[in-house]
Amino acid sequence: MNSAYRAGLALALGLLLGLLAALSFVPASALGQGPQRAYSYVEIGVFGTASADGRGTGAAWDVNSAEQVVGASTTNVFGAGRAFRWDAGRLDNLGVIGGGTFAASAAYGINDAGDVVGQSHVNATDPPHAVLHRNGVLTDLGTGFGSGSFSRAWEINDVGEIVGERSRRQSSPVRAFLLRNGRFRDLGTLGGVGGSFGTSSVAYGINARRQIVGAAQPPSGPLHAFLWERGAMRDLGTLGGDDEATEARDLNDAAQVVGSSPTTAGLTHAFLWESGAMRDLGTLGGNSSHAYGINVDGDVVGGSRTANSPANNAGHAFLWAKGRMVDLNAVVTNLPGNVALEVAQAINGDGSIVGTTCTGFCEPGKTAPTRAFLLVPN
Repeated sequence: MNSAYRAGLALALGLLLGLLAALSFVPASALGQGPQRAYSYVEIGVFGTASADGRGTGAAWDVNSAEQVVGASTTNVFGAGRAFRWDAGRLDNLGVIGGGTFAASAAYGINDAGDVVGQSHVNATDPPHAVLHRNGVLTDLGTGFGSGSFSRAWEINDVGEIVGERSRRQSSPVRAFLLRNGRFRDLGTLGGVGGSFGTSSVAYGINARRQIVGAAQPPSGPLHAFLWERGAMRDLGTLGGDDEATEARDLNDAAQVVGSSPTTAGLTHAFLWESGAMRDLGTLGGNSSHAYGINVDGDVVGGSRTANSPANNAGHAFLWAKGRMVDLNAVVTNLPGNVALEVAQAINGDGSIVGTTCTGFCEPGKTAPTRAFLLVPN
C-alpha cells in the first residue's frame, strides 16, 4: 500500500468516525425518541430450583459503583430464598442465620465498600431481622426490642448508616429507623399512627448527607412520601391524588427523590421530587408507573405498565433521563426473545441498571423463568 493511498484511507476513516461521533451525540429531541443509550443484558443465575417449575427464580435490588449486584434467589424445592451478591459472574450465597428448612434471607442494599444489608430469619419462632453482611460474616442487627419483634434493612450508605423498618410485635405497626453506631433511632411519622399490622413509617433510602426517604402516616389518609433530615420529617406531598399511598423509594446526594404517587385522575405514577416540587414522570403508555432508583446524574429507573400489558402484570422496566421515559426492553441489544424486563430497581453512577424479568402473567412468548438482571451501557 503506497503512502498516498494510506493517507487518503486514513482521512476517509477519520471523516467517517467523526460523522459517527457527531451522530451519536444528536439530541434525543432531534431524533424524536428517548435517550439514545444501548445496553447489554446479563442474566444473573440462581442457586437452586423451585417446585413450581423446576427452574428457580431470582430478583435483583441494588448495584454499587463496582457493578456488584445484590438480591435473592430460590435455593430448594420449598422456594426458600437466599440473599446473594453477584460480582463479575460469581454468585455468592450470603446465607441465613437460622430457622430451619423454610428459613429465608434477602439482600436489598449494597454500598461501595461491598457491605450488604437486608433481612434473614434468625430462629424458628421470631420474624426476620435486619442483617449486615460484611467481610464474609452475616450479622443479626437485631430490632431494638425483645423476642417476637421484626426488622428489615433497606439501604446502607458509604459510612455504614442503615435505614429500614421494624416493629415490636408482628401485630404492631412498623416504624422507620436509622441505625448508626449500633443504635436504633426511631424516625417517627408525619403525625399519624398506623393500626395493627399496618405501617406507621418505613425508610427506604439514605444518602451520604444522612438524608432519608420513605413513606409515613400523616394525621389522616394514606401514607405520604417523606424526606427526613436533621431530625425532622418533611411531607413531600402527592401528585394531586390522595386515595392511595405515596412512597419515596430513593434519593441521590443532590436530594433528588423518586417514588410513586396517585394523580388527580386516581392513577399511580412515578415521580421526581426536587427543590420542593414533585414532577409526574408519566408512563410507557399504560395506566401506572413506579420509580425505584436514581443516580448522581438524576437518571431514574422503575417499572411502568404499557398499552399492551396483560392484566396483573407490572409492565416493562424503564429509564427516565433528560425528560424522557424509555422502555428498556427496546434498547437492549442482546435481549433473548423469550425475556421481558419487568422492573428496574437501581442504577449506579455509570448507568448500569439492575432489576427483575417478568414474574408472572407475562406477555405472549415471554416464557423465560424469572431472573435477576444487570444491564451494562454499551
